[in-house]
Amino acid sequence: MITKEDIEIERTPSELRQFVTTVKSKINNCEQERHKGMLKEGIYKVFIDEIIPLSLFCIKIYPDNYKISPKLGNQGYDAIVKDENGKIFEYVEITAPHDGRKAANVAKLAVKNGIALSTLRDYNSGSDLIDMFLIIMEVCKKKAKKDYSDCSLVIVIDFSPPFEEEKTKYVQLVKELEKKILKMKFNVKKIYLLITPLDMVEKIYG
Repeated sequence: MITKEDIEIERTPSELRQFVTTVKSKINNCEQERHKGMLKEGIYKVFIDEIIPLSLFCIKIYPDNYKISPKLGNQGYDAIVKDENGKIFEYVEITAPHDGRKAANVAKLAVKNGIALSTLRDYNSGSDLIDMFLIIMEVCKKKAKKDYSDCSLVIVIDFSPPFEEEKTKYVQLVKELEKKILKMKFNVKKIYLLITPLDMVEKIYG
């Protein structure tokens, strides 16, 4: 249903977002593929952890006459961004800190019981994001040791979508997280936080 070659096609931000939404729709309409996606099997892991957030980020940040080329592999960036003249504007590195073991267990439970991941809530308001702080900071420490001088580093902050009355609390927690991250020294062009449940992109450095 999805291949490396499909993912790496050069697209505008809107074309990339359309590609992602089309693939997600196809996956959701096939139970076997939907379960593979929930469990992040094979290429679904990179699609979910990198390409979906990349599409959300690019459509908010770049003009639609720019071109995005996702790159799968270990080359030190996840996408090449070209400007309207076809010249390389910058590289993008996506990192999505998460508790892999916990996420895998939750996904297995959801597949077994036939329920949506987004409906599983076992925490008080904000506690899920607070619990992620340590994991996020550990990932940031690793990224701070690398040379991303020609890259925009996009840190994906993901959690279950909050209820409307909880959003203010989550925004405050994101601000606390920004302060913690900015205490670290990075060799990077820019740093963004992509807070997917709040549909927010915050440039915090550069």
